[in-house]
Amino acid sequence: MRGRTLGTLSGTLVLLVGVAAGVWGGVAAASGTCSVPSGCVLAVLAGGPAGAGTSQSVGGAGAPLTLTLTDNTPQPLESATLTPPVGFTLTATTVPNDGDSDDPPGSPPEIEVLNNVLEMRDLDVSAGGTFTVPGAAQLAATATCAATPATWSLVAYADDEWTGGVLTTDSSSALSVGVTGACSLKFAAEPASAVAGDNITNSIFDSSGSPVAVEALDANLSPIPGIPVTLAAEVGAGTLSGGTPPQTTGATSGLATFSPLTIGQTGYYYLEAGTTSPGFTPVSSSEFQITSAATACTSNCSGSVGDGPASVNVNVNNPGTGDLLSVVAGGYTYSCPDRFSRTGYYQNVIAPVGIDLWESDGSLDPTQRSEVVSITIPRQLVHADPKFLFFYEVCYASTEAFPGGTLVSGAASIPGFAGSTYVGLLRDCPWHNPGAAAPCVLSRTWNWRDGSLVITYLGAPGDFWGSA
Repeated sequence: MRGRTLGTLSGTLVLLVGVAAGVWGGVAAASGTCSVPSGCVLAVLAGGPAGAGTSQSVGGAGAPLTLTLTDNTPQPLESATLTPPVGFTLTATTVPNDGDSDDPPGSPPEIEVLNNVLEMRDLDVSAGGTFTVPGAAQLAATATCAATPATWSLVAYADDEWTGGVLTTDSSSALSVGVTGACSLKFAAEPASAVAGDNITNSIFDSSGSPVAVEALDANLSPIPGIPVTLAAEVGAGTLSGGTPPQTTGATSGLATFSPLTIGQTGYYYLEAGTTSPGFTPVSSSEFQITSAATACTSNCSGSVGDGPASVNVNVNNPGTGDLLSVVAGGYTYSCPDRFSRTGYYQNVIAPVGIDLWESDGSLDPTQRSEVVSITIPRQLVHADPKFLFFYEVCYASTEAFPGGTLVSGAASIPGFAGSTYVGLLRDCPWHNPGAAAPCVLSRTWNWRDGSLVITYLGAPGDFWGSA
């Protein structure tokens, strides 16, 4: 919560008090002068929690307030009432005397809270005099999360029974304040990457992991129970299942959990949590990926996926300890520049294959690995004449710069990825040290038995996509 301090406004003290589900704004006070000939009673209400920025717990003891009344009228000030804004509660105070209305002059004032109204009598304030009620009441804030106006109301009397002799109060005694919503939603358990159709949990590619959870918090960052929360998938083309109907935050944990939670379409996503409760704004999760397959790596690992009629096999010979290999088909469309084409671009890639190496904590493995990708194109898609073999290229997209790659605009970048994206046709690997030139095409092989074409290339570190 932002820090707040006590200050002054046109000579009148400004009240700043933290609340549990919202935060007080400043008092909209007047100058403290009175324009009527008979004069006015001026009220100044000051105080707040320690540091003037610390919130109070719902239903807690609240913050001590000091009320000062100045009688600028020709008549004595004998009694007054102070009513708090709607949603705020005054707790009881000590009554110094017996509460008898005919107490002799000089008796201690009677100050108490009845029906959430601060009642004061036997004040005996003479014209021009001032009366201060230190710690007159305790403020327990129960404001809602939504921004709402609030007004303290003061009525002053020239008698002890609040029945007659109403004195004019200065306009600054209206003590209007604004309550600014300070509630928030937070992903307490972020979604992790998962296989399409599998349960999305807080653990990468682990459908039995802890469920995705959203927390509702007040201005104290304390959990709020009973808040209905829903989830929706953003960026990717798939539909989220399990994000509705709303899940309600628990009475103890303050968490709304979602399980099972699935997306059937591959791609990059983030989830947006929202609620119909006023005063909250939606919040987005971290990005995650829905893949076609995922394999736990040991000394090596491999994966495969169909890319329409074509198929792709991936082999990693030196994975990191605990790495996971994911393979994605589709979910991204892009084109590579090609100076030999009439349009200046290679044929659009509409069903690419994405390959990632993930570390056990859910981050991408940044280390250079020996990733060998083989794309098999069936006979019906291959030109019948073998001399066209070398016209087949790999159109490659990566979050890392690579030789021949061109930085593309945000509209063409990998959906859900906030960084830069590079695209380009892969160059052929040099025969003497192919690994040093990765990413690059290792070979193009014609299978004379079934007429298929196999293009094999080396991948590079980072998040990359490729398709022939």
